Amino acid sequence: MKRADTTHLALLAGVMLLAAGCGLHEEPPIAQEPSASARVVVALPRSLPAGSVARVVATATPAQGDAVTQELSGEGAQWQGVLRRLDSGAEATVGATAVDAQGATVARVEVPNVTLARRRPGLLVLVPQPPPAGEPVGNAAPIVDAVVGSDAVVRPGAELALHAVARDPNAGEALTYAWRATGGSFSFADTTVDKPTWTAPVEGGAFTLTLQVTDARGAAATLDFGVDVLHGSSVDRASSAEFNRWPSLSELSAQPAKEVGVGSPVALQSASVDEDGDALTHAWTATCEGAFSDAAAPQASFTPSALPVAACDNCRLTLTVTDGFGGRREGTVELCVVRRLPPVIGATSQSSPGAGAAELVRLLATAEDPQGEPLTFTWTTNVGLLGPAGRTGNTGEVDWSALSCLPTDVVPEVQLTVTNASGLSDSHVFTVEWGGRRCGAHPPCLATLEDARVTLRADCTTESTIFIPDGYTFDGAGHVLTAVDAEGGHFQGAVLRNKGATAHVRDVTVSARGLSERVCDVGGDSLSGILLDGASGSILDSEVVDLHQKEGEGGCQEGTAISVRNAEDAEAVTQVEVRRNRVAGYQKVGILGSGRVDVTVEGNTVEGGGPKATIARNGIQLSYGATGRVTGNTVTGHSYTGPRFTASGILVAGGPLYDAPLCQGVVIRDNTLADNDVGINLSQAEADYGPPEPTRLEVVENTLSSAAVTNGYPYQAAISDLGGANVISRNRISGAGYDPATQPGITFDVDVVAEEATRVVFLTPSREVTAGACSGALVVQSQDALGNLSALAAPTLVLDAGGAEGVTFYGDAACTEKLAGSELVLEGAQREAVFYFQATQPGALTVTVTGDSISAQQAQTVR
Repeated sequence: MKRADTTHLALLAGVMLLAAGCGLHEEPPIAQEPSASARVVVALPRSLPAGSVARVVATATPAQGDAVTQELSGEGAQWQGVLRRLDSGAEATVGATAVDAQGATVARVEVPNVTLARRRPGLLVLVPQPPPAGEPVGNAAPIVDAVVGSDAVVRPGAELALHAVARDPNAGEALTYAWRATGGSFSFADTTVDKPTWTAPVEGGAFTLTLQVTDARGAAATLDFGVDVLHGSSVDRASSAEFNRWPSLSELSAQPAKEVGVGSPVALQSASVDEDGDALTHAWTATCEGAFSDAAAPQASFTPSALPVAACDNCRLTLTVTDGFGGRREGTVELCVVRRLPPVIGATSQSSPGAGAAELVRLLATAEDPQGEPLTFTWTTNVGLLGPAGRTGNTGEVDWSALSCLPTDVVPEVQLTVTNASGLSDSHVFTVEWGGRRCGAHPPCLATLEDARVTLRADCTTESTIFIPDGYTFDGAGHVLTAVDAEGGHFQGAVLRNKGATAHVRDVTVSARGLSERVCDVGGDSLSGILLDGASGSILDSEVVDLHQKEGEGGCQEGTAISVRNAEDAEAVTQVEVRRNRVAGYQKVGILGSGRVDVTVEGNTVEGGGPKATIARNGIQLSYGATGRVTGNTVTGHSYTGPRFTASGILVAGGPLYDAPLCQGVVIRDNTLADNDVGINLSQAEADYGPPEPTRLEVVENTLSSAAVTNGYPYQAAISDLGGANVISRNRISGAGYDPATQPGITFDVDVVAEEATRVVFLTPSREVTAGACSGALVVQSQDALGNLSALAAPTLVLDAGGAEGVTFYGDAACTEKLAGSELVLEGAQREAVFYFQATQPGALTVTVTGDSISAQQAQTVR
């Protein structure tokens, strides 16, 4: 040191000492702290609702010293300001809080362990976040809380030390870092660390640095912030920052499989989420030839158009999702594009080259697939009905049929299309030669052909018979079949009938409209509603209404509502149930059983329509050898006002009188008949009206009534029997129309052709009764030698218990009205008496009735 300098320093020191030792006031020491400052740039996430932030406040709390708070300026997502007069040093805590107009915190960030350099303004880029709503769903993007820079302004060529503070919402996720800049440079090692150093360019200006943070599953976020490179210092310069979470791609797949044939589309599915709520843009690209249905849609399809040269996987489909703020995510699907061949239909067959109405044609075909892919068989027809398709291995089959008519000039065709899993197909067309009627003004009925069932789908008008395939049930599903005359002709035959040996009918209404009476048809051409001819089966829960010609004034002996027929000489008896139907407005017969049939007619309503002058109607008719049970029916209004004939509620007809077999063993029980000329008419006889051989019909416990005489013959009877050893018992008869006193010789309650009574018989079976209890009813009746009911000259009979003790006879079912002298009187039109007994001792006993030189006995058992 030069001497002059030494003198100067000594002088200066002396002045200072002098000042310290004088009595003048002391000068304050020169302050060294606070001497730090920082430029604060806040980037709010775009997920915050627009306008929700009213103020942003930045705070720095040094490790030694007072906290400094500064309200920042800005709007939207960009806020900034300067924190001054900070105590320098390490381990400071800095943060920013965003509040709404009511002062509530909407986002906040706090970063510890920040070093504030002395006399050197630092850079704080902060990203406040809303309070977490809970654990993240799926893989959430990382969050960058802050980037701390050693200088707010960097001189050209100087270095800027950076420190990234980031975290992942998904616990345990490792993060990686990537840095880039619009100018200057990072060393290679510094581009992937959280504390890099950036070297500014030698030219000044404003530059953007970008931090990208990525988790182990590919979710990423970026923070862009500005850095000024200047000669000099300007901590108040405006700056900017932007935080962006990149889109996530949570789903990316190809359906139904990643292997696809040339020309076959594959469906592409994707699901993208952007946590900032940004609108996303999608873009599909492919490494093989082909076309996307919509390359900008998240869900699209891709159809390869050529076979790639490379082996599988030989086509990569890439979906790029961008958010408009620099964020992007890519996903890929590897496809195996192959050249596939269509299936081949080989052997085909059909059960018959042609068909008529309700005849089934079975169609079969066998197909193979070159790739062994599963096959789908699809059957379609241009006309008629297809049954349910069947499948055994690679052989498919289906039944085709038409129920009535087909449109003119239409050739029935059935097309089979066999398709493999790749969507490739082969087809074959079967042709059926139609042998049935052609439709006129009305098309075929809409129906479906299911497993053994034809189901009507709508009301239908028909000019010809609807046939039921053999073994099938016709389900009307509540719809109406209406018969009409064809143009230039008239309706013939049944509206609905069987085709084969078995048929069933359910829930259909059959009717007719405007039928003419050009000629009177007979046999199979005669008009009927529902017909089972030579077939077993059932007719249930249906209606036949207005089945007549000439607006209900027709006189032809046809127009049967429900007809069950079989040939008189048929090899087998058919069995048919006719239950719970309603018939009304028919021309001739309501329900008919004719020929070798065993028919159950139960619970039907048969409405004859009242007095009629044009035709004598019958309600229920069994004839030509039919048998069966007629029970629980309601039959009303069969009355003919013309000459020579009567109408019957229930008619049983046969024998040489009609040149027909007799009806044997028919049971007619528990029916209600009202206002019929003849309620129950057993019209079976020899040609000269003599009694036939015994037919043993049972007419028991029916209710018959007639209010007046309306028949024009005239003849009316509740029960009429030409004599056939039939059981007529316990029927309830009332009304003036059946009262013998109304018109003697014309009105009858029971009119039986019989000889003089020669015997008394028990009509009820032997009883078994508990000692002390009242027995069931015992019925005895007087009859002629053939078994027809007939009146005894002396109708009083005496009962005897065959010597058994403790037996008493009663006239009521409760055994309270003891028969005086054990006497019975056979009375009433049915020449019968009903009685009961009670025995006090167990054992066998014989009840005997005696009188007018005749007797009968029956064994009874007392337990």
